[in-house]
This record gives sequence, structure tokens and C-alpha cells, in this order.
Amino acid sequence: METLLNEGVHKTVIAERLGVCLATVYNEIKRGYYQRKKIKYRNWFGDKTYKYVDSYSANIAHDRYLLNQTAHGAPIKLGDDYEFVEYIEKRVLKDKLSPCAVLGEIKRFKMFKTNISKTTLYRYIEQGVFLNLKMSDLPLYKRKKKYRKAVIKRAPRGTSIEKRPLEILNRNTFGNWEMDCVVGKKFSRDVLLVLSERLTRYEIIVKMPNRKSDTVVKTLNKLERRFGRDFRKIFKSITVDNGVEFSDFKGLETSIYRGKRTSVYYCHPYTSCERGTNERLNREIRRHLPKGTDFTKYS
Repeated sequence: METLLNEGVHKTVIAERLGVCLATVYNEIKRGYYQRKKIKYRNWFGDKTYKYVDSYSANIAHDRYLLNQTAHGAPIKLGDDYEFVEYIEKRVLKDKLSPCAVLGEIKRFKMFKTNISKTTLYRYIEQGVFLNLKMSDLPLYKRKKKYRKAVIKRAPRGTSIEKRPLEILNRNTFGNWEMDCVVGKKFSRDVLLVLSERLTRYEIIVKMPNRKSDTVVKTLNKLERRFGRDFRKIFKSITVDNGVEFSDFKGLETSIYRGKRTSVYYCHPYTSCERGTNERLNREIRRHLPKGTDFTKYS
């Protein structure tokens, strides 16, 4: 190629002779580029005047190629395991699982020889290594916001979350739940009552005909009938927001068999981060049932 350029052969002709595209020729010229001095003219006294000419050197191009090879990072750990890649894409895009959950499933059942960490998997997705999988396809791809605790003088309707025992905050024991309502299509009354257990992240979802406070109480009554006397052991406490659907704290706490069945704690107004488990699992629901979904079609 250096010889052809020195002979003045056009770059298009060089590409045809070498059997490569024109862009490859230009990239190679750029890699072997240097400037050399060339005599411009001589005066009567024999003094030389030089000018700099753009030139190409095959040796320089080769040396730069070898240098660039040493600067490469570690090779991609996926190798040619296309089945591994396709399985992850299918489970995330079609089955709505998180990449971390899919990776745990693969490692648990030893499904593939390829072994990568959770950090590496997320980095590959962000770098575009997966052709069909983007960060926007993941359940949660935005950086977690840091919330400032709101201090509002108005007291909640029932027991404030400030009086909730420390063992509930630390997730040390089973039986402490968070509760919220997920609304469906606009002008549609059907809603989902979602209860999330803080320690195990176990989820209970019940469809309700509306989000009235008495309907929520009736739904808890049905759950109590189902679990019987064990209800008090399973539902030791329930943390809710200040929505009108949870305004009847006495009805929520009072057992159908008389006495108190659970303790209800109210978050500070406009502080959904105090129900972090509930909010996180609600996003998983929205992956399968996006906003605007008509819940009347589901049982």
C-alpha cells in the first residue's frame, strides 16, 4: 500500500486491488501517518528550502497497531456463548425478570458454563454488548434518589411511624407489612390492594371494586377469615400512607373476632420512601400491568 501511494495511485483503486473497502484504506493511512521533509527549492548559492509533506509509512502503521493491541482491556467474558446471551434477553424482556434474578437462576441450576458477576452483567448491558437488551428495559435503571425526611407538624390519623418499634425498621422479624393501593385505568374503579412483607419481600395482591376505606377493611376481614387465629402472628404490623382508603385505622386494627388484630402505622405525608419495599414491588407490578391497564379484565 505504501508503494501504491508513493506512485500516486488513487485510494479507490488501492481499495479495489487490496480487496477492502475505502474506509479501511483511509483508516490505515491515518494509522501510518507522518510528516516528512521535502526539498522545496534551491537558490543560486545551493541553500535548500524545505516543506513538510503528509506521508504514509507501513512500518509506523504496524508499530501503532501493536501498541494499540497492548492497550486493549480484558476480553468479553461472554465469549461465543450465544445461548447464554439469548436466555438472559428472553427472561428479562419476555418474562420481566431482573438481570440479577436471571443470573441467580443460572448459577443455581448450573445452566451454562459462562460465569459472570452481577456487576459485569449490568456493565455489559450498559455498554451495549447485548444487542436486544438496553438499560431502559430493566425494572429499575435510574439511580436511586436520596430522600430528605419530611417533617410536617400535622399528625397522621392513627399511630405515627415515629412510634414504630426499631425491630420493624431493621427488618429483624417476620410479620411486618407495608400496604398500598395500585390504581388502574382512568375512570375505572377497580384497584389492587398490595401488601408487602418487609423481611421476606413476600407479596399479597387482592383486587378490590374500589378504594374506599370500608372496602379496604372488608378485604382485611376476608384475609383474617382465611388465616384465622394465625392472622395476628402473620400480620403483626401494617405500615400505610395517609391515603383516604386507609383513614379508618380502627377498622384496620380491630379483629372480626374482637380485640386488636394488628398495629397500623402511618407514614409522614408525601414520604413514600418510608414504604420502600412496597414502592419497589409496585414497580414490578407496573412492569406486567402498566399504567392505564383495565383491572376489570383480571381476576
